[in-house]
Amino acid sequence: MAMEVPYVLFEVRKRGRPRGTFAVDAYFIEFLSLEPRKVVLIKDASTVVLRRKAQKALPPLLRKPVGETLKNIYRELLRNSTEARKKRVNHMRRWNVWRILGIPTGHSRHIALDEELARVERENSLGLALLERILGVKREEELEDVEVRKRGVLYRRLWLSDGQVLGEEGVDRVYTNLIKIDPVFRTAFVSALFRETGMSEEIIEKAQDFA
Repeated sequence: MAMEVPYVLFEVRKRGRPRGTFAVDAYFIEFLSLEPRKVVLIKDASTVVLRRKAQKALPPLLRKPVGETLKNIYRELLRNSTEARKKRVNHMRRWNVWRILGIPTGHSRHIALDEELARVERENSLGLALLERILGVKREEELEDVEVRKRGVLYRRLWLSDGQVLGEEGVDRVYTNLIKIDPVFRTAFVSALFRETGMSEEIIEKAQDFA
């Protein structure tokens, strides 16, 4: 059982010079619990099999133009990067003060919180690095030099087998990992895979809620 996922095909140019042609999942991008995970749904268009026609495709849910979407994600990741680092530093500073004063605060609880903050920081840094590579930027000011041209909507076949997500190219490690770590994505993926008719209004509304 396979589903046909819509991808927005786009070209990136910086100061008029082409940087590459990419494609972004225009359906599941709205079903992720963390902002940096949206970036890993961007593919080099030459690495995946994309078709012009689909018999029964999922609907594109990307609400804004792809260029605006990517630049907004970049700005959000920049803000998140600063905030995540600040939260982790502040947490460790408070914990060390309590330890010096001999105030019991629960060692394992602080370790767990620090590990969670570190994981979020790592994901955010990875998403930011990937998007910087795609857009060819290092600072927010450089976004003005970047032009993103939409080339159309294409479709990619995906399915599940033995707990892995497969496409016509083989195992997709990004989707397989998201199935494991992101409950919002996992629920949306399985629901989409086993749908019998067009997506209900309730599913589409939930997609917007998670955006």
